[in-house]
Amino acid sequence: MIPCLSTKIKLLFLICCIGFFSCKREPNAIGTNLIGSASNLGLVFDTTLQLNAYTVKMDSIETKNFTVFGLGKINDPDMGTTNASIVFQYNLPNNSFTWAGATSFDSLVLQLRFADLNAFYGDINQVHTLKVYELSEDLSFDSSYYHSRNYQYSKSEVGAWTGKFNLTDTSEIKLGSNTFYLPPHIRINLNSSYAQKLIQAETAGNFTSTSNFKKAFKGFIVVDETNLGSNKGGVSYIRLNSNVTALTAYYKDSLAADFPVIAGSEIAANAVEHSNLPANFLQQSFVGSHRDSLAIQSLFGTKIRIDLVDLLDSLGSKKVAINGAEILFSVLGDNAGFALPERLQLVASDTSGFNIFTKDLAFEGATYYGGSLYAGREYRFNIARHIQYLLSEYKSGKDLKKLTGLFLFIPVNNPFTAARVLLDGKKDNGKIKLKLTYTVLKN
Repeated sequence: MIPCLSTKIKLLFLICCIGFFSCKREPNAIGTNLIGSASNLGLVFDTTLQLNAYTVKMDSIETKNFTVFGLGKINDPDMGTTNASIVFQYNLPNNSFTWAGATSFDSLVLQLRFADLNAFYGDINQVHTLKVYELSEDLSFDSSYYHSRNYQYSKSEVGAWTGKFNLTDTSEIKLGSNTFYLPPHIRINLNSSYAQKLIQAETAGNFTSTSNFKKAFKGFIVVDETNLGSNKGGVSYIRLNSNVTALTAYYKDSLAADFPVIAGSEIAANAVEHSNLPANFLQQSFVGSHRDSLAIQSLFGTKIRIDLVDLLDSLGSKKVAINGAEILFSVLGDNAGFALPERLQLVASDTSGFNIFTKDLAFEGATYYGGSLYAGREYRFNIARHIQYLLSEYKSGKDLKKLTGLFLFIPVNNPFTAARVLLDGKKDNGKIKLKLTYTVLKN
């Protein structure tokens, strides 16, 4: 019986010791009383820092490799007017195509398929006016096609369409005695002059090769020329690489020929124009001053610059390990009635102001990194690795004035979106902030 009693006494003594040391621990310390002076760990700090942020112009983006393209126009009360046009070539139906004696068309229709049943942003009830113009310049795969590029085209339209973007109804097509249905798309009838040019292309030798055809038919630009009031309009999302998207000639009552837009063979691009952005929003990267309202506009409009220089100045003299760094952005008001973007993208900045991935996104992946809309009002990102990297660079003596910044924007592709959001930058209510947990290491 004595050995058993001895064991119980020892166990009771051990529990008391643990309780004693637990009561003496500092609330922000990680076991500093237990590990002794030989440990390299020190106190852990939790802090929330206010950040300087302001709106800057988005970089020019190459759009040639997009899978979906924006088409439409929005007059945004906060961010001005955005007009998205699509530019594309089309090809012969096949290498040996012939009109088989046809001398006229029943109709000539440009068909533009919507990307999906939700391929729209803005007011779905807005009536749009689209016009089709013929390009007058040659397009080449050796060239870049940035969203801000100005294209050369005839000023007389070859086709026009007015209506609402209908993303739900199929179209009934009759060819002779046969009837078939196409998924939701825009149908723009082209005029008789362009139809005559196309019907005569075979005898003119334009069908002998793809290169000869593209010399004569350089492609189209489709432009939204709707007159909009404030807070009106919308942008549809068009899938050009589709078995529906084509210039389709209907002839001889029962025949149809598709001149397709084929990704990899034809150039396709977005041309986007932004105008009337309020002057109080837009500033220059690296030299801007903080604003209480922050504007992010998709379709290559605006992004937010966040400066971190003050953070490094406060921590740079210390030897610290970053345990956690979460940056939070809150939506301002009701976003003018527009739907909020499903996710935002946060990237680092190089010394020239170009985007680079944060260490967290590169090494931890998208789930940890964050960026999705949270609770309908907020966007959160984890950037602990990136902050640790910046501190290391800072201690090495590098000039980090330009490197110590972040850019926040709406990713425009995959999935494609024309969304916008206003964020609350007011410091007094902490709507944009960095929640930081770090350990001061012992020397």
